Amino acid sequence: MKSYKWLAVTAGVALGALSAMPSQARDLVYGSWRSAKSTSNTVTMKQYLEKISKDTGGAISFKLLAGGQVATAKGTVDAVKNGTIDAGVAIAPYTPEALPASNMLFNTNTLGNDPVAASGALAEVMLLHCPECLAEYKRSNAVSFAGNAVPPYMLMCTKPVKTVADLKGLKVRASAGGIDIMKIAGATPVAMTVPEGVEAMQRGTVTCSWSVLNWLVNFGYIDVTKYVLDYPLGMAGPVMPFFLNRKVWESMTPAQRKVLVDDTPFLIATETFDSAIAETDAAIAKAKQRGIEFFAGGSDFDAVMEQHDKVQRVSNAKIAADHGVKDPQAILAALDTAMAKWRKLSRGIGQDKAKFIEALKREVYDKVDPEKL
Repeated sequence: MKSYKWLAVTAGVALGALSAMPSQARDLVYGSWRSAKSTSNTVTMKQYLEKISKDTGGAISFKLLAGGQVATAKGTVDAVKNGTIDAGVAIAPYTPEALPASNMLFNTNTLGNDPVAASGALAEVMLLHCPECLAEYKRSNAVSFAGNAVPPYMLMCTKPVKTVADLKGLKVRASAGGIDIMKIAGATPVAMTVPEGVEAMQRGTVTCSWSVLNWLVNFGYIDVTKYVLDYPLGMAGPVMPFFLNRKVWESMTPAQRKVLVDDTPFLIATETFDSAIAETDAAIAKAKQRGIEFFAGGSDFDAVMEQHDKVQRVSNAKIAADHGVKDPQAILAALDTAMAKWRKLSRGIGQDKAKFIEALKREVYDKVDPEKL
């Protein structure tokens, strides 16, 4: 367990600090396996960590170490648990035994192309309707109160894939729900992390990667991709961008804990609009400049996704139950209800970040008691 570095707050900062904040600052480590160039780091987490520091009067500050310097994608949950890092970005499918309820949510891909609705629904479910999610974070010596969806997965390939028939027999990097989608389509899924997929495509180990399009730039897929199937093959989540060590959390004052939670709608909205959506648009433009060809999927892919949607609930619930989740059907029912609600809310939110922040605050975070996390 590493020791924390304590820094005295200057008199000027102290004057602006919240009255409940102590007169010393904690210099903590946020370890991200995402690329240092990823806007999830350069935009979202940079702004969120700066906001935490500002809103705690400088009492809580994090140093961001990106690119897997201190924790890999698969190793983040353990790194937070044992205190190697104070916080990081966690994805349940990389550690499904530790986070079975969250893993079930992540594997239950939502249809369509609405990351606003999906992020709102996932944040609501994990915090308000999934006590088993909160319990498994606690068992991992962590606390997590931020969850967002990734944009829709597409296929990035070294060979043209225009139809489901083109996928037959191809090896495709996939994870979570993408594994079953590829099986239904007749492909051979190969489970590996996002960074590992780039090298696998380069070596020819896999032909395609089930991927979010902003990974073209974030992880270098643009250098190995020649073709993109521009068809939404499910949205996944929650990604937990601020998976925080519980001892660090408990050592904060109630006022500091409240700041972190209250600032989370800003985190989710920033990741959704300023990172995921904006970065995806920019990645598509850059890919087309590189000569990467985009193909639109047709009704044969509609059939694949409809079949997947029917079977995934049964399969995911059984896997979750086998890993100790007591009431998986209740969690999935809550997800259905939340998605229906947030799809309606999303129509009113549109592309307005401020409206999304307000909706998250009203529908989720005003109902969260930080002292009960």
